[in-house]
Amino acid sequence: MARFLAAFIAALLLSATAHATLAALVPSRDGLIVAADSRISFLGAECDGAFKIIEPARPMRTVAIVTGDSIFVSPPPAGVSNLCQYLESAPRRLNIDTLVRDYLERSADDPTQLAFDGLGAACVRRVERFRQAYPEALRGFMGRDLFSVVVASYDPGTRTSLLRNFVVRIDARTRHVGAARFTQTAVSPHDPREVWIYGETSYVDRYVYAGFGRQFLSPATLGFLRDRTPVGQTPLDRAVAVAADIVQAASRAAQKVPAPSGIGGPIRVVLLGANPQPESVPWAAPYD
Repeated sequence: MARFLAAFIAALLLSATAHATLAALVPSRDGLIVAADSRISFLGAECDGAFKIIEPARPMRTVAIVTGDSIFVSPPPAGVSNLCQYLESAPRRLNIDTLVRDYLERSADDPTQLAFDGLGAACVRRVERFRQAYPEALRGFMGRDLFSVVVASYDPGTRTSLLRNFVVRIDARTRHVGAARFTQTAVSPHDPREVWIYGETSYVDRYVYAGFGRQFLSPATLGFLRDRTPVGQTPLDRAVAVAADIVQAASRAAQKVPAPSGIGGPIRVVLLGANPQPESVPWAAPYD
């Protein structure tokens, strides 16, 4: 109770941040599968139902995911008991999710024409504006990543998945906000299949892949992670099952050993395939 009260008082003085967490991406022979949880941690409360896959109108066959501390809101007034309900409508002082969506929708239909470094620069400018308005809000982020932006696309002509990622961080020495660690990965049908994890990657590596949470992965998922079958020989339903299973296993593990940002809530799965827009994909949970 004392820790919650201290966090609450701090939020009254600064801005409250909402943490987003985990996504799993799996290329298949019929398209790219993207699965993500829906939990956001906010002032000690775990709020579910905040689906994190951003589905812009353009570029075609493209989604984005922002993990980390990408949303800062006005602190809740005294007497608010339901923090999750407050978060739904709280005024945003910083909202990188909205910035990413707006930037993508101003782009061309072809995702390969996206100025990805420009997106990084736009994020940095927005964070700097926020820091100028609320200089104390980011003091605890010196030398740390603030958030990560992932943009995933699919080309049905070549059946290639394109995964792009960068982080925005504050340099401990210079105190400058910058975009860093830009990566771009093209996955063709001839490449060995893999699972790309974004968000709580260290947690998944330690507690799911190599820890007690491995028991929550289905035998089919464990087999998928071991073999090197080409993407072009990986059925869509297999990719769906694996992506959702890994996110769900992490959610189950987090019930015993909490993740830094919290993992859980309903899982959303989308397909980037032949259709120009992302498609929602149903999946059957292996556990009840």
